Amino acid sequence: MENNQDTKALCAPSAVLDTVAEQLADVDLTLPDYCPDIEKILKCKLTPKLQSKSLSGGQLQIDGYCVVTVLYVESEKKSIRCCEQSVSFSQSFTLRETPDNPVIITSTKPEYINCRALSPRRLVMHGAFSLYAKVLACSRTALYSPADEQLESNTVKIRCANLKSLCQEQFSVYEEISTADKPAVESLLYTSLDASVTDSKAVTGKLMVNGELSLKLFYLSDVQSGETAKLDYIIPFNQIIDCEGIDEETVNLISIELMSYDVRLKNDMLSDSPSLVVEAKLCVTEEGYVLSDEEIVTDAYSVKNASSPCFEQLSLTEAAVPVSESFIEKLTVKVDDGKILKILDIYSDSVTVDCAPFSGGINLSGKINMCLLALGENNMPVFIERSFEYTHALTSAADCNTLIHPKTRVSSVSYRLADDNTAELRCELRFTAGALKKESLRAVSDIDIFEDKPITGDGCALTLYFASRGESLWDIAKAHNTRLERLISENSTDSMTLGEPQMLLIPGI
Repeated sequence: MENNQDTKALCAPSAVLDTVAEQLADVDLTLPDYCPDIEKILKCKLTPKLQSKSLSGGQLQIDGYCVVTVLYVESEKKSIRCCEQSVSFSQSFTLRETPDNPVIITSTKPEYINCRALSPRRLVMHGAFSLYAKVLACSRTALYSPADEQLESNTVKIRCANLKSLCQEQFSVYEEISTADKPAVESLLYTSLDASVTDSKAVTGKLMVNGELSLKLFYLSDVQSGETAKLDYIIPFNQIIDCEGIDEETVNLISIELMSYDVRLKNDMLSDSPSLVVEAKLCVTEEGYVLSDEEIVTDAYSVKNASSPCFEQLSLTEAAVPVSESFIEKLTVKVDDGKILKILDIYSDSVTVDCAPFSGGINLSGKINMCLLALGENNMPVFIERSFEYTHALTSAADCNTLIHPKTRVSSVSYRLADDNTAELRCELRFTAGALKKESLRAVSDIDIFEDKPITGDGCALTLYFASRGESLWDIAKAHNTRLERLISENSTDSMTLGEPQMLLIPGI
């Protein structure tokens, strides 16, 4: 016979899909008539952007496009120019089951881009990127609690983070930026947009998210002279998200994904300078936890009938902490050949992050890819690209061993020219994630009680037992089919593990 148990359960997010697919991007690009011929290619870049992601009927559908950008030196005035072309993609994944209220986590990673010039006006490019897709749903783990008074149970009290809300929402941000007080914007050469959450507040059923978009532009300010300029701009945003189960007591782990964006010039007939239009599609994901003390049954037996406990390995979350840290990396970029006369722009086009737990917390490591646009000898534009490794020990997640939705970005870069061919960089990196303390515990999931095999005593009220050092009172009580409370009372001890050999009185049932 199986023992009845309570319906109390712990909830946690579980992945019903966790996969990756490679997407190819083939582009045959011919320069428009208004673009001058290519003399030298400085940089080819592939940027994947997602337009939509949806789950229906066991199919996850992801649609988007990737932008292939070519930064080059034009043949007439030797200035920097840019051309780009987009190619669409669509990818579907099959799920074995369609969960209730799932959230879809996606990310992309450019793998490579090869560029070949067929002529000064025609390029053939072949590239690929990885599309990562994960579908999360709420899973319930029942906690065993014996209802039969004839059962003895050994329990441990553990602090648990119980998932109360799991929600996601996509929304758009639109902004027009005046450039009246900036150098004229003739042509965009490089655009970068990054999204971050700056603050959040939860009330019953609602999550208010405040964040900002960090826009960085490098552009041509004078077509005739080839002069360039930079623009940095912060776009604040806020969004109210419906989150069932969330309230003022939940610990909220929030991540934001920049799915796609577009930056373009908007010419206004009534204005001397065009404005910039920024459109971005964002996706916010929230996991809300409530901390509570739970008793976990690690062993059980019957004092009336023969019994056999069934065990399972529980994965428990003991803590949930939002993490946001900044740290500084000092880097040196050296030109192998030639000199740097003037730095035009420095930026990072990718930062990777790996996480590894250690005894004192979690270590971060990864690579920063830095790009430097400069004027070299004879005022010829040069492009320098270097990759640097970094490490950082998180101080705000000392008790945790797992990170979810980790993200590292370069929030600012300052530099100085140490000599004619060396630039010293000071990069501020910002890391955000949700930190969890995960523990594994063997627990009782049920117990089989054999009613046709009653336990018969030997008729003795007390039995003498010579216990060895290190023996557990629980193991002794279980071996003699007696109640632990009576064993403790009979021997006037409160230590569950014997520190020395001892004679015990075992009470009979």
